[in-house]
Amino acid sequence: MGDVTYIDSQRKEITNTTDSLSDVVHCLMITLTNETLLLPNAAVAEVVSFTSPEPLDGSPNWFLGRITWRERLVPLISFEDASITVAETPDVLQGSRIAILNTLNGNAALPYVAIVVQGIPRLSVIKNDSITTIEAKPQNRQSVAEIVDVEGQSLVIPDIDDLEKRLQSLHS
Repeated sequence: MGDVTYIDSQRKEITNTTDSLSDVVHCLMITLTNETLLLPNAAVAEVVSFTSPEPLDGSPNWFLGRITWRERLVPLISFEDASITVAETPDVLQGSRIAILNTLNGNAALPYVAIVVQGIPRLSVIKNDSITTIEAKPQNRQSVAEIVDVEGQSLVIPDIDDLEKRLQSLHS
């Protein structure tokens, strides 16, 4: 595979550690407005009700602002806006929730990133051999590590490292 992103490495790490257990990956399927994300369980810290973020002037449309979660300010993003080069996603915040993601790389300055989601994530136990890569590192999708097919469903694996770098560049 060559150049592998961190979240993809997480999937491989989970795959390698569970091979002897039963050849499965424990994941969460997180529904957005127009697509579904696939993340390892360890990537999601919590899902909370939507609260309006504190906006930051001059930010790109994908950065919605900051929310307070467990006495911390956490950046809130629209993953759909962040991952598409031409913003065409609907503005659907009514009835949304927020998924708090662990950044998984030990960055004390940005240990969490929050994304707007629809509904409650679904726990899924997926057999490794049922995951098929549709497109690795899509050229027209920023912050997307891979698009995969799992039993006929197209799922997006986000590149959380790329999101973190983009967030850090807003503050530098």
